Amino acid sequence: MDTTLNDVRRSAGSPQGLDAAVIENTLLAYFAGLSREDKQYIKNSMRWAESRADLHHDREQSPAKWFEFYSGVLWSAGWSLEHQPVIVIDNHHTGSLVDTWSKALSTQVSRAKLSLIRQTFGQLEHDRPALELLTSSARQSRDFRFLPAEYNRAGELEILVTNVRLLSSSWSTRLLFWEVEQPQTQLDIRVRRFAIKSREMNKYRESLNEAVKEMRLREIALTT
Repeated sequence: MDTTLNDVRRSAGSPQGLDAAVIENTLLAYFAGLSREDKQYIKNSMRWAESRADLHHDREQSPAKWFEFYSGVLWSAGWSLEHQPVIVIDNHHTGSLVDTWSKALSTQVSRAKLSLIRQTFGQLEHDRPALELLTSSARQSRDFRFLPAEYNRAGELEILVTNVRLLSSSWSTRLLFWEVEQPQTQLDIRVRRFAIKSREMNKYRESLNEAVKEMRLREIALTT
């Protein structure tokens, strides 16, 4: 069933300290303490950035250009770009995408946070409707995104946007497509950290709500 961003089906419990939601081909993970309004700002920013990037670049053929444009749209909505993106390209990938992601981010994300994020994927595996939504959407777009979000020590809202492009027959044969068994699978992971202050969100919140109000999304929330 299609829903707006504000109309969410609630599902099974998430790992303690973390709420998660599947929005089509995106898995969002919220650390404890995020306000409802700030969660909504993340969703609206994500949807707006995707729609604008899709108008200018083919995400399957030009993932680098697509992600750069996506990042630029987030910047235009008040998000600051923290550091250069982490890029992992492997033309012969096998194994767990989550393991590969964790290794790439091991110097930027604490072990405790990585462990909690990995639990989100474990929880997703046991929520059939959410898993099927993410998998079916990812099959259509040939990519998916993962966005953990939290307030950093400076009190800013921070997201770690992970864009994954995967060329593999696993898209059509496995629900757990992030466990890759085909040795010729082509993998492209791009990760970038963004942060935004409350005053910037207040500045753009109304216009962003207006920009995405007609965009309809399917969403399943995993909440405690």
